Amino acid sequence: MRTKGMIRCTAGVAVVVGLSGCSVGAGAPEGWKVMRGGSVAVAHPKVWEELRTAGAGAQASAVLRGKGGRQVGEITVRPGGAIRRGVRPRPMTIGGRPATQVRYVERAADGSRNRAVEVTTTDSHGRPVLVRVTGPDTAGWPVELRQIVNSIDVN
Repeated sequence: MRTKGMIRCTAGVAVVVGLSGCSVGAGAPEGWKVMRGGSVAVAHPKVWEELRTAGAGAQASAVLRGKGGRQVGEITVRPGGAIRRGVRPRPMTIGGRPATQVRYVERAADGSRNRAVEVTTTDSHGRPVLVRVTGPDTAGWPVELRQIVNSIDVN
């Protein structure tokens, strides 16, 4: 009897642990990877390459490479709440916390257009965090961009 109870308890814990992980990547398709930086987790397609050393104060970074290995997209998680000026902010929520999102199109050095989204919110300690996602301005990118943004989870 004691063994059955322990098995039930262990199975119950496994279910709870499995369910608690569902919020990370909830807006992303199955099979995506989860990148963590500080108090933030964000899901991305497997083709994105997570960088071991995130640059310029970033807590985590992943890049999307195009032809010839050229970087065509990036996800960056940073402390702080700076957001691009001159773009209308849109309110949203992440895990019940208020957040702000701005979307814009920018020109890359080679003249191509990139879509960008910046999301700011605060973590459970009240510290501001920023997630910036960029990628090529192509027909399929806005859907993928939305899925990446929807996957953001902040503890």
